[in-house]
Amino acid sequence: MRTFRVLIVDDSIVMRNMIAKLFDQDPQFSVVGFAVNGANALDKIVELQPDLVTLDIEMPEMDGLTALNQIMTFHPVPVIMLSSYTEEGSNAAMKALEYGAMDFFQKETLFQKTRNALTEEEFLLRCKTAMNKKLFLRDETNLLGKEQSVKSHIEMLTFLLKMEEDLLQFQDELRQKIRQQNGLLKKFRKEQNEFIYSTWQGSLFDRLGIKETQTIGKDLHAIFPKYMADHMVPYYESAWSMEKVVDFETEWHGYYFLTVLRPIKNNGVIREVISLTVDITESRTMEERIRYLVHHDPLTGLPNRQVLTKWIEDAIGRKERFAVVFVNLDQFKLANETLGHDVGDRILQVIARRLKNSFMTQNLHVFRVGSDEFIGLVKHKSKDELDVYTQSIVQSINQPIRIQEHEIYISPSIGISQYPEDDQDPETLVRFADIAMDYAKELGGNQVQYFSPHIYAKIERRIKLEKHLRKALEKNEFILMYQPQVNVKENKIVGFESLIRWDSPQLGLVSPLEFIPIAEETGLIYPIGKWVFEEACAQNKHWQTQGLPKVSIAVNLSSKQFYDRSLCEQISRILQATGLEPKYLELEITESMTMDVPVALATLNSFKNMGVQIAMDDFGTGYSSLSYLKEFPIHHLKIDQSFVKDISVNPTHAAIVNTIIALARNLKINVIAEGVENEEDLRLLQDFHCDTVQGYLYSRPVEASQVPEIFARFGCRSLESR
Repeated sequence: MRTFRVLIVDDSIVMRNMIAKLFDQDPQFSVVGFAVNGANALDKIVELQPDLVTLDIEMPEMDGLTALNQIMTFHPVPVIMLSSYTEEGSNAAMKALEYGAMDFFQKETLFQKTRNALTEEEFLLRCKTAMNKKLFLRDETNLLGKEQSVKSHIEMLTFLLKMEEDLLQFQDELRQKIRQQNGLLKKFRKEQNEFIYSTWQGSLFDRLGIKETQTIGKDLHAIFPKYMADHMVPYYESAWSMEKVVDFETEWHGYYFLTVLRPIKNNGVIREVISLTVDITESRTMEERIRYLVHHDPLTGLPNRQVLTKWIEDAIGRKERFAVVFVNLDQFKLANETLGHDVGDRILQVIARRLKNSFMTQNLHVFRVGSDEFIGLVKHKSKDELDVYTQSIVQSINQPIRIQEHEIYISPSIGISQYPEDDQDPETLVRFADIAMDYAKELGGNQVQYFSPHIYAKIERRIKLEKHLRKALEKNEFILMYQPQVNVKENKIVGFESLIRWDSPQLGLVSPLEFIPIAEETGLIYPIGKWVFEEACAQNKHWQTQGLPKVSIAVNLSSKQFYDRSLCEQISRILQATGLEPKYLELEITESMTMDVPVALATLNSFKNMGVQIAMDDFGTGYSSLSYLKEFPIHHLKIDQSFVKDISVNPTHAAIVNTIIALARNLKINVIAEGVENEEDLRLLQDFHCDTVQGYLYSRPVEASQVPEIFARFGCRSLESR
């Protein structure tokens, strides 16, 4: 059976995993790789040579339809299109089919809340149908027409003739192999209810001590052990009395033999039976090996997903209480890519052994169900007992793995579903455990999460957010809010921080804490970040042309943007297009972005050379960069609001804030304290000689149209209002 190699193209990691799990259900498909956008897909097709591609419509950088057009032109391969937008599905489907796609599916249909096995089966069947269709290049078909069709038919005939030629050659080789086989030719007849051998040619049984001279004229009971002779008699009878060809297998001293009996007639009467026996031990061993591989993972020796389903069905049938423990390795992909696949394989073998050697082995069955995914089925009496077991897994996997000169640290994300509490369907139980595992990974990994409706609702919402986020920019659903930064000594506005908000018609106001991580994961952070820069710079320039004081506008950078090599050039173009002087733009980074000090230093110096300001945001909450702070070209240090809030009643936080301000003053770096909400906190910050504050005490974030009013409160009015 041929295995189809599948490349999955989708900018959402959640969707990529869900599509991969769908293909995992059918052993005829093998997922060989993933791509996150159309451009990435074109590279992967050249590298991986897949037999089938699933392609998302909506993706950043290069969308699915553009990618499909190029695939059909340069790398023709069957493509199944997937889309999350039901309202636009028909138009997208028509265009995709016009461009050469084999089929089109809506993700909502495939991945609905209640799993639909029939829909999944239909999807897999349609994928196989796509594989069996003849793929023509659209342009060649249009240009060559009948000529191309004739050429294809000639190629097909040539292929069929070659197959026939190969088949004849194979048959000759097969006959030769049979002749070379260490076989045994026997002839026997029936005399007085005994089967007497008249011919015995071959050395097949020499190793078992049976010579030809010992067999002629003897009954089979005189030659073979009783159990073996009794097994052979019914077949001998069938060949002799029923006049038909008979075949059967026997096992003797650990060897396996195949015997074929053929009656020989003379004048319509059976005179004798010819028997050919060959040694099939090697092929039987191969069959057993194949049977083993069908049900086991060859790398770790663990049973696979097929055995898992059967075990769950049997346990449910026996009404046994058990839990599905879904284990995913957090850092495995990084280790596999950096240290090589051989080391990756060794890691998986070590983890498999640790799982099998868990202290509750008698109540545990372990299965490997994916690249770095394992499932333990645990019989348990209580949740407390299950908690003890899962914590032992975490501790076991957290132990360092030493391979060659490497000391590798791997942690697990674990999701758990329970029978009968969570569900009574095998596939649903596995799916729920998988969802809980994804949630554990989302929270940072190295932890255990039990499935609950709350978790399911969060995953559902995440998928819904991804769906609408892709169109949010195009539909102008983002807005920028602005919060003033006030110099407390001079009581004047020195800048504004721009803060993005998403006002979705379907979802309402969505917090950046919810959608920014999704934007980073899907790559949408790049177009969204570009929009923020353009909007913030243009707005600041507009305020300046109104005659308002020239102050800086701060824009927050994500880690992906920070390490984007094209960012400096992009900012330069935006500043030039909007006419804003670089010194009135401030880039806010976080401590964690500076962990790779050489790269961070080079990037920050590039910003400095452009003339833009740099602020380190949320200082004190992340990676400690104190030893490098003096080397970074930082203009402002922003103290996180978690330390600033209520410092007048929290001595510990007050001490931390005072220390940070003193450190910054020594380094000649301006300090901005975030989250100032009351006069008492403000007075204490003034006592600490804090330069600038930001918070609800002065103003909540406001829309651009309200900024002139804020300036007016500080005695500044635009030329238009004078």
